[in-house]
Amino acid sequence: AEVSQGDIDNDDYYQRGDYIGKQGVEKSYEDVLRGEKGMIKRRKVMNKYLSITDHEPVDGADIVTTIDVGMQDLSERAVIDKMIERNAKVGVAIVMEVTTGDVKAIVNMHRGKDGNYYEMKNSAISDLMEPGSTFKTASMMLALEEGKATLNTKVDCNKGIFPMHGRQMKDHNWHRGGYGVLTFSQILEYSSNIGVSRIIDNAYKDSPQAFVDGLRKMGVGIPLNLPFVGKGEPVIPQPNSKKRYWSKSDLPWMSIGYVTQQPVISTLTFYNGIANGGKLVKPKFIKAELADGQIVREFPTEVLVEQMCKPSTLKDIQFCLNNVVSIGLGKKAGNGGKLFQVSGKT
Repeated sequence: AEVSQGDIDNDDYYQRGDYIGKQGVEKSYEDVLRGEKGMIKRRKVMNKYLSITDHEPVDGADIVTTIDVGMQDLSERAVIDKMIERNAKVGVAIVMEVTTGDVKAIVNMHRGKDGNYYEMKNSAISDLMEPGSTFKTASMMLALEEGKATLNTKVDCNKGIFPMHGRQMKDHNWHRGGYGVLTFSQILEYSSNIGVSRIIDNAYKDSPQAFVDGLRKMGVGIPLNLPFVGKGEPVIPQPNSKKRYWSKSDLPWMSIGYVTQQPVISTLTFYNGIANGGKLVKPKFIKAELADGQIVREFPTEVLVEQMCKPSTLKDIQFCLNNVVSIGLGKKAGNGGKLFQVSGKT
């Protein structure tokens, strides 16, 4: 008689989930990390039981991640401090190396029922949300790229309220009288809803699909195809689609970050492309796979869009984003240029 021995306990552990990746990298690379179970047969010979190895177990490979432990710790502490200050329920931060796309830190903190903060869900990758004002950069970048506006363009934002296809578009300071006339750069510096939506609506109201197509060419809204279970992919409505009714007000509101949805990692990828000279690279979480300390597979940087826009467009948008944190509403992020140059939005 032959029986399998040694597998029963392992199977029990697997069923209980003790040795199975629950989420993230551990779940996505479960097959690589787990390895293979061995098999021993027990045979009775001369009234004695002998153990005969059918095949040896194979150790799982090691996965080398891109995470920097120091950066991860600093990021996590910074997020928790800000969440406590704002009494926030969810806080997310991602640090990404520009040229390689290596994710050096990724923090997803959620407030538990006990009031403490825990990593419960990878919200940065899975949760879809309206990008809000971070989307304005993409809209204005496209306007520059397709010659719909220049840095010399000026827009009358009135007193902070402007009618848009039966709805009222408002700037954040409308109750204080608005901004009046703003230049292209000032529109981003002060994050003017009216400024962005007027430029985009004037340019694309008769061809909204051209606006969406133009964004896609720059890499906005494209799927990242990250190797994670439960990942979210951007949802950008198509004006020409019959699956959804498209109203005239959708375009101006889309231009300022509404109507669309995408995970935080997609927003980061877009901005990283601007920092990377216009080359859009895929976020990378795994550097290599090791077996017995030797590299058996490396994961190179993947380029999603070789050139997002013309060099002149990139130069102009970088100028605007630097102004946002030096003379605009984002001064807290700019550190006055004392330590290093910063660019950003919202």
